[in-house]
Amino acid sequence: MIDNYQYIDLIESANDRQPFCACGRPTEPVYRDGVVWLECSSFRQPPQSRLARFAAAVTALSHVHERIVEIPASDEALAPAA
Repeated sequence: MIDNYQYIDLIESANDRQPFCACGRPTEPVYRDGVVWLECSSFRQPPQSRLARFAAAVTALSHVHERIVEIPASDEALAPAA
């Protein structure tokens, strides 16, 4: 069983290993559906123009989207709301 400090250490270590995406934007830990992911911050900001939406679709696979840790259902109360 992992305790809170180990969860925090895993998340911080992943963010320290890869603080920026290849596109230059910072990465951030995101909690979604019982899993903490390390994602490019561009996923949080939807593209505004057609050209930006096209560029986002073409480069989507090159952005950071890495699974960090799964939070068991009994520990989900510990995770912040996303």
